[in-house]
Amino acid sequence: MTAIAAPQPILAVFVPGLMGAGILLSAGILVADGVRRLFPNRGARKRVAFAEAVHNIVERTGSAAGVEIPEHRIVRRRPRPRGVYVASSAVLIALGILSIRLGINTYADPDATLHGNPWAPVLGDIAGVLLFLGALLGIVLVVSAHRAPRPIARLIHSTPLGRFAPPPEEPVKRILALHPWLKEGDGS
Repeated sequence: MTAIAAPQPILAVFVPGLMGAGILLSAGILVADGVRRLFPNRGARKRVAFAEAVHNIVERTGSAAGVEIPEHRIVRRRPRPRGVYVASSAVLIALGILSIRLGINTYADPDATLHGNPWAPVLGDIAGVLLFLGALLGIVLVVSAHRAPRPIARLIHSTPLGRFAPPPEEPVKRILALHPWLKEGDGS
């Protein structure tokens, strides 16, 4: 007598595969949200260009109706204190050295999981080089933060490398800085 094999349910492959795809999708969304938090001003130039275009349309429409529209001003960032750039560069250099050393130690240690694996020092070197590039950017910002070349000035004005300039202390100027549509002498 021959035994009949039980049919293999298709769901035994399909459900775990679907769950795995869902987990990967969730992880991708979490990584994307993390990147957005790291670079909150990503796309700032597009938003600024869009805001300026909208303001130009409103200004033309207002001038056709005989209404004066105030000039469009954008709150810019300014360089951070040099000590911040020096400290961040020192930390990045230390982490870069540590990363390279860790990759070499992992390759050379006979008890390590990646002993003899050529990818261990390569990954350590790649991480170290990226950290050193971040430190180099910090050093460039220390040297030329207040007279930075155009690409570095864009980085300062559109990323957390710069900080928002605080509004003036004088009450009238403070209100005018926070509300650019008002003019000094307005009764409002």
